[in-house]
Amino acid sequence: MVCDRFFDSSLAYQGYGHRLDQGVLRDVTRMVTGGMQPDLTLLLDMPPEEGLRRRKQQSEQWNRLDAYTLDFHTRVRQGYLALVQVEPERWEVIDASQSSEAIFDCVRERVQQALAE
Repeated sequence: MVCDRFFDSSLAYQGYGHRLDQGVLRDVTRMVTGGMQPDLTLLLDMPPEEGLRRRKQQSEQWNRLDAYTLDFHTRVRQGYLALVQVEPERWEVIDASQSSEAIFDCVRERVQQALAE
């Protein structure tokens, strides 16, 4: 199965960004998913300032989440990076400040590697 978000997003946004109780979030996640966990998680990482600047350039895609403070987005990024530290074997951090073509190549290469394993 491939999905564009899973419980890591909830932990990063709700737990780190909104500062909700991470223990409760993890317990609910385990209950809802039956303990299912991704084999590979790709994090397209860039400084929040750059990400927000890019989103503003695509104003038709701007949403309520984008409008949160820079501090919120910084906490979310720090949350993702903390999750990477806990389970580095399952994560691949990709520099999303690269060109879209370079990002695509990194993602394709890592997914192909995972499928070959």
